[in-house]
This record gives sequence, structure tokens and C-alpha cells, in this order.
Amino acid sequence: MTTLAFFGGQNVIQNEPGMIIGPIANVFGIIVDVIFNIVSNFTLYHSLGLSIILLTIIVRTLMLPLAIKQHKSMMEMQRLTPEVNKIRNKYTGKKDQKTQQQMNAEIQKLYSDNKVNPLGGCLPLLVQMPLFIGLSFIMRQSYRYVTQLGALFSQISQGLSGREIMPWNDYVLIMNELAVPLAPQGMLDAGSLDLSYIPDVNRILDAFSPVEWNTLFANIPVEHLPYFTELYGQITAIQTFFGMVLTESTGIGWPGILIPILAIASALLTSYIAMKYSVVTDERMRQQQRIMMIFMPIIMGAMTIGLPAGVGIFWITSSLYQAVQQLLISKKPLTNTALPNST
Repeated sequence: MTTLAFFGGQNVIQNEPGMIIGPIANVFGIIVDVIFNIVSNFTLYHSLGLSIILLTIIVRTLMLPLAIKQHKSMMEMQRLTPEVNKIRNKYTGKKDQKTQQQMNAEIQKLYSDNKVNPLGGCLPLLVQMPLFIGLSFIMRQSYRYVTQLGALFSQISQGLSGREIMPWNDYVLIMNELAVPLAPQGMLDAGSLDLSYIPDVNRILDAFSPVEWNTLFANIPVEHLPYFTELYGQITAIQTFFGMVLTESTGIGWPGILIPILAIASALLTSYIAMKYSVVTDERMRQQQRIMMIFMPIIMGAMTIGLPAGVGIFWITSSLYQAVQQLLISKKPLTNTALPNST
């Protein structure tokens, strides 16, 4: 995709998934489709957004054992901080490589003797990253993975290319006119899009904003128009969540800007709760935590501006779930604050 599209600009016709992202998206796409089929039995409106929320809750619930392990690891790391500082103080002013290696070896032995993994706190985030990447691609080409959406797009594509709605030359002229501004450089020149091939037409239609859809509808004979507008209405009902199109980048307009704002607010809430129940006594570490508490949510909020709104919904739901989880896990801070014997 183009840089403009990534940072909330116009939609673009998406390229085929790569060898790495493709399999990840396929696996999570099956899960999203199953959840969507359940949700859509109750309501078509907001169904994609509700499916993402339900998916997030399921994923976070399955990750609870990792979250508990992460919490215990962080508590142990915090309790070991005074001992780590003692080791560091032994080597104050000594910057040669041999001394630094010896200091790091002592710190690592302290962690090992107390069965603490310094990287344990990163595990839940690492587990979520493949889903985060896969979901981003799924949202950008949701018709590929959500069966009902794919069927709706295909019905429109078949109707347009069936040569009964309008003359073939008119159809080709209109679709090319609409597709050229949306195609990444070289895509159309390479002849990679075939207007007689339904999946390719779906790719083009998926990149349409309301402006392109309205232009297309304006060229469809009036007697056939209700058929297409009804299908488009169903697509809109599925992809829209309280005024936001989940398959498009949020950008900085209204109401998409709500996603970055809520992403920052929910992440700040989670950070605040983590700080509130923190047992860190070292002032330098507490200062570092405060800085991270402010800047990390801002960074994540900025990232959601260029991502599909559906990914932002996933992140917000995940943060809120984590905040509640943090409250439940940390409700009673560890009372055993005795430091382990230094070795």
C-alpha cells in the first residue's frame, strides 16, 4: 500500500498477501469468520465490530495464564531491584568490557537463582503480535475472509460484469476510470487486474470509498439500481461500527479520530492501574515507569491513525480487558516483600 494510505489517506487496491502475512491472515480469518457467522445470526448491523470485540475477549481470556505469569514475573523483578542495584553499585565507574560482562553475569545468576525470567513480561505482547498483524490484513481485505461479505461483493461484481446491466465497453470504461487512482503504481500497467475475473473486481470494489460507489451507481441504469444499492447497504451495515468504517484507516477526521483518542485513553488507564499497584521502591525505576506510562499510549494511539479502524477496536478492547484483569490480579499486592538472600 502507499504511504498516503497507511497514514489515513485514500484507500488503495490491495496487493495479494505475502508468504508470511498470508498464512497468518488465513488462520485468523477462519476464526473471525466463525465468530462473525454467530454474531450475524443476531444482528447484521455492527456485526463486524461486535465480532472483533468478541474475538478480543476470547483471545485475552485464553491468555490469562500468561498474564498471571507476567504479573508474577514483574513482581519478582521489582523485589529483586535492590539486589540488582547492589551489584551495579559494585561496578560503579568501571566501564571496560570485561567488568561489564562480569556484572551482567552476576545479575543473570541472581535472576537464575531466583527463577526469574527478565523477558517474561514481554510474552503476552509477543503472543498478540501475530494476531495484530493478521487482523490488520483481514480488515483491509475483509471480503476475502468474511464469507458473507465476500458473497455480497461477488454478487455486485457478477451483476456488473454480466453484460446485461450495461454494455461491456461502458463497464470497462467506468471501472478503469475509478480503479486507476486507487491502484498502486504498476499494478494496472502490469495487467494484474482483469475486469472479467470476479476476485479482481472484488479487489477494486473493496477499495471504493462512498465517492467511488456513488459514481458507479450514477452509471447504472435506474431499473437495476435498487439491486445494487441493497447489496451495498448490507455491506455498509456489516463494515460500519457507530459511524466508522472498520475496514478503512481511521485518519484524523470525524468520527475516525475517536479510535486514536480511545486507544490512548484505554492504554493510559491500563498503565495507571499498573503503576497504582506497583511495588517498585527505586525512584529511578518509578520515573522510567511514569515516562513509559505517558509515551507508550501516545505511540500506540498514533499507530492506530494509519491502521484500519477494526484494528483500533481490537486494541481498545484489549486494553480495557487488560485494565480489568490488572485490577483483579493486583487487587491484593504481594505482602511478602522480603528480599532474597544475595548470592
